[in-house]
Amino acid sequence: MSDNETFDAIVIGGGTVGAAAALALARTGREVALIDRKKPSEHPEDAPLDPRVVAVSPGSKRLLEALGAWRHVRPARIAAYADMQVVAGKGEVRFRATEHGLAALGWIAELPELDQALWQELQKRRRISVFAPADVQDMAIEDDEVTVVLADGQTLAGRMLLGADGAKSRVRSAAGIDVTTHHYNQRAIVAHLDTEQSNPGTAWQRFTDLGPLALLPLPEGRSSLVWSVHDDEADKLMALGDDEFLEVLAEHAEEPPFGAFTATGERHALPLIRRQSKPLASGRVALLGDAARSVHPLAGQGLNLGLADVAALLEALDGWQQANDDPTNRLARYSRRRWSDSVLVAGGIHAINETRTLGELGKHALGAGFTAMRFARPAREIFVRRACGLDEVKKAVGILAG
Repeated sequence: MSDNETFDAIVIGGGTVGAAAALALARTGREVALIDRKKPSEHPEDAPLDPRVVAVSPGSKRLLEALGAWRHVRPARIAAYADMQVVAGKGEVRFRATEHGLAALGWIAELPELDQALWQELQKRRRISVFAPADVQDMAIEDDEVTVVLADGQTLAGRMLLGADGAKSRVRSAAGIDVTTHHYNQRAIVAHLDTEQSNPGTAWQRFTDLGPLALLPLPEGRSSLVWSVHDDEADKLMALGDDEFLEVLAEHAEEPPFGAFTATGERHALPLIRRQSKPLASGRVALLGDAARSVHPLAGQGLNLGLADVAALLEALDGWQQANDDPTNRLARYSRRRWSDSVLVAGGIHAINETRTLGELGKHALGAGFTAMRFARPAREIFVRRACGLDEVKKAVGILAG
């Protein structure tokens, strides 16, 4: 692309969501600039498992397949789960993929693996100009175009600016978009665990006295722990030695589904903050992924919400004539659709998490609800359909197929 040509879209943030957005737009004929402070580091086949793992829904997987990126994800670096069990008090509910005509309910993947797969594909695309590593010095948002000035002096002009630059988005600030923030005063304790029995592909969650505790499948039968606890409890848990930590973990898990915990990898404590931007678009600017909202990890929906943003954006821009059509109305349509969905999902997750403040009463109320769902197949069908996200990406996948 020549220096004086205007990009159809400038994407700031080259993580999973930003790279997917750039790839989606390029595959549908748009000229795209992708800017990030760094390129993904190499992720060798024999690298230790990264602590940053995410749940990939069937809908997200289908979108990544349509983008041509999933074929670069190595099977040895992911783990499917076909069984999901949630326990609270004396109540529980179980979901099995086979009951819903699915091969899997989802996949657990390392973020670096997904990033590498997307970058492998996007670097083949002639319509994507990558500026990485590159720092953004300034952004100007006008009625007729947007401009981004890089630290090395390069100036890029575009018809729209997409912010996929994370929870502390500079694009959001530059566009003057409001964000509401809720501090949970919680942290997620994350670690990779070995257990007496291999995890057979089950996502398991128990609502403990300290907070929701999840075990997610990893390659080679290991499990990824995500335990959301109050800040004070997080300090105590992080101060324990490995053996003591595993003893406390076993006590709160009550009946660990894969037998005794035998070893833990390095532990990390990640602060939990809910953010919601409103609107998700303003003029020629739109937000995606964590720049649009960040949610509690309780339901593992963070990445899936971001990829649903990409699908909705692609749908909103379908038929957009880049040179002659102002995109602001289409971006506003994207904002309305995704904001309502964000609030619905994030609000539901928030409400479930807040039951912890009710102590035993809240835990048993949740358990009763789960037990009721166990005997209500229509409710389970609705939940699984929603969690799988296949409806959200169906039209976008069709657009990508041409």
